[in-house]
Amino acid sequence: MLVVGAGLAGVLLARRLQDAGAEAVLIGAGCRGAPVGPADATAASGGLVRAFEPEPAARALATASLTELLSDPALAASAGWHRTGSLYVLAAGPGGGLEIGGADVLTGPELRRRFGFDGPASAVGIWEPRAGYISPDLLRLAVLRGLARTEAAPMARLDDGAVVLRDGRRLTGDRVVVAAGAWTPALLRAAGFATDLRTKHIQYAYHAVTRDDLPSMVDETSGLYGRPAGPGRMLLGLPSGRWDPDPAAPEADAALAERVATVATLRLPGLDPRPIGPPVSAADCYSEPAGLALRAVAGSVHTFTGGSGGAAKTALAASRLAASTLLDRPAPRRPTGSRAPDVPTTP
Repeated sequence: MLVVGAGLAGVLLARRLQDAGAEAVLIGAGCRGAPVGPADATAASGGLVRAFEPEPAARALATASLTELLSDPALAASAGWHRTGSLYVLAAGPGGGLEIGGADVLTGPELRRRFGFDGPASAVGIWEPRAGYISPDLLRLAVLRGLARTEAAPMARLDDGAVVLRDGRRLTGDRVVVAAGAWTPALLRAAGFATDLRTKHIQYAYHAVTRDDLPSMVDETSGLYGRPAGPGRMLLGLPSGRWDPDPAAPEADAALAERVATVATLRLPGLDPRPIGPPVSAADCYSEPAGLALRAVAGSVHTFTGGSGGAAKTALAASRLAASTLLDRPAPRRPTGSRAPDVPTTP
């Protein structure tokens, strides 16, 4: 099993495959822990972890991931786990059964009373006291240390059933999974594979704040998201509307950074956020439907990406599901002697 890309998704998938008895090879320029190029989505992620997601399939993966994290203290410690609670604000009720242990549904007045949230009167909040955030980069490095085989040489060519490294070596496998995050769409197209995956800009900044009583949060009524980042500090962001950025050089959006402080002040009166340092600017891979999942491309080639900026909360369960799916499928027959053109270096 050849897994291209050493972000959180690729590292976890390779580890799941290895633990299930497969010969997994992780391929990526930074897979030995050395920083390479700009921060990828794993290094830039705020790492929010909760059980609730509006879409039921994503909710099931998020719930399973949080359960695994909380049931394994060693895993939680290696991931830099912080329990802050999670508040997810919706414009209307979630509909259907919530089925999340320990979660409460709060009305608009309750949101104002408990958290000072000033939003639409119809808003409701999903409050999970056991949720919080991790450091996806720390988790990546911890899982990476348990892998038996990694290849730090970057990929030069992608083919059906083979990866040619920049040092000239050709690796073959029953499956090739491209899990290179924002680099994935370009890698596939350069190799002649059609894909609907796209990249999108992600950005947030750290702010000095005058309140220390807020949990990790997502507010769908305004797009604001954030989490505590130490005493008197919060990570705050809004979704970016910039599509198809260069993942190697994602430019910061000054106007977006200014809007974050404005929206945060409106929704959370008294927060008084003041930016600390420049924004964190990166790119991630987006899919339709959104979500980190294994997707067949052609022949033996698959992708494991599409986290859409929030894969940390589902990565543990999604990687287990992807590994199980890969190992249950019979290996496809591949044409011999086929080669693909040179493609860009993976992150």
